[in-house]
Amino acid sequence: MLSDRIKQARQRIALSQQQVADKMGVSKTAVFKWENGNYEPKNLDILANILGVSLTWLREGRGNPFPAQTDEIPAAIDSGPYNQDEVAVCLYPSIELAGCVRSKQAHKQHCKKFSLSTELLERKKINAEMVVCFPVSDNSMEPIFPHGTIFAVDLNRTSIIDGNLYLIKQNHRYRVRKLYSMPNEEIRLHAYNTAEYQDECAPVKQIIIIGRVFYYAVEL
Repeated sequence: MLSDRIKQARQRIALSQQQVADKMGVSKTAVFKWENGNYEPKNLDILANILGVSLTWLREGRGNPFPAQTDEIPAAIDSGPYNQDEVAVCLYPSIELAGCVRSKQAHKQHCKKFSLSTELLERKKINAEMVVCFPVSDNSMEPIFPHGTIFAVDLNRTSIIDGNLYLIKQNHRYRVRKLYSMPNEEIRLHAYNTAEYQDECAPVKQIIIIGRVFYYAVEL
């Protein structure tokens, strides 16, 4: 049963239910319920990565529970396509690695895989080869996007649509912000966590737009 596999994997790496809950962004009670079969986690791909097991094994109990690592970059999620209705896109373990793929031409070299709906990509006219994904690792977009949220970015979309989310580079730092075009060739940057991150305006020439966020996955 899924509940038994979750518990077995957690105990194998000596994580407490609270530690798993913290990494998943849920309550300890939620993890307790998963292990008792009361209900299933929504993001099994994230949980599989945290527990260090194969998604197929965790979900279905099939195959080797411990996937072989093919590179030295720590995995964030390793969820290949499950069926013909899904396509695998590049997933990087950090915003920095996702953000620098253009300059380093390393789009496929050091990424894991994350599955997105074929219908979603076709509807939005997005080329899967030009998609990068990465997990949120700061609190600038909380509470809307908590730690661990996965963003999918279309590298072909760099024109500003006011109020949309973008992966940008500013002062050698990568971040996700809502962007607004302003007079005098400036861009307004907005973060959801306004208590800690105030809106700021910056000259267009100081902002490099890597791509537009078109999808996110978060445990609710």
